Amino acid sequence: MNPAASLLTIDGVALDVDVSSRKRAFEELAHLFESVAGVPHREAFEALNNRERLGCTALGGGVAIPHGRVRGLDKIVVALLRAQKPVVFDTPDNRRARIFFGILVPADDTEHYLPVLATVAALLKDRATKEALLEAKEPLDVCKIVSAFEPPEESPENAKDGEGAPAGSDKEEAGK
Repeated sequence: MNPAASLLTIDGVALDVDVSSRKRAFEELAHLFESVAGVPHREAFEALNNRERLGCTALGGGVAIPHGRVRGLDKIVVALLRAQKPVVFDTPDNRRARIFFGILVPADDTEHYLPVLATVAALLKDRATKEALLEAKEPLDVCKIVSAFEPPEESPENAKDGEGAPAGSDKEEAGK
């Protein structure tokens, strides 16, 4: 099952946005979160920045999963931003990021977000899926691509340990 598929809506997708920096990408994601879920722009932006200070959320390969916790949020919210041009981002491979798959999580969620985060990471690491996201013409196409993605099966041991999620995604945030 793909837990990210039901969370991404057409209104949560912005394609070929003119952003010149990571900060601008986070600003645009915050606007999407405000539009889609009513999360105040400032809160969404601060949540993304606060998490980024703990460690870079870029995966490399031109993609990043900025995410953060928001008090008062009652469900996980996702948004996808595709930059018009790649943005300088501290990626492990020193490549600029073009796809930003943002995730906001309720402040007290300690486990429900892990499958979403792991699925998004697997989705963005899948070359064919990533290429399809880069070539998509419309937000509906992006939603279809995300919905069609089947995450790899995890062993029970990995699922318990939260493996598959980006480094520092669970324990560092649990105290927030």
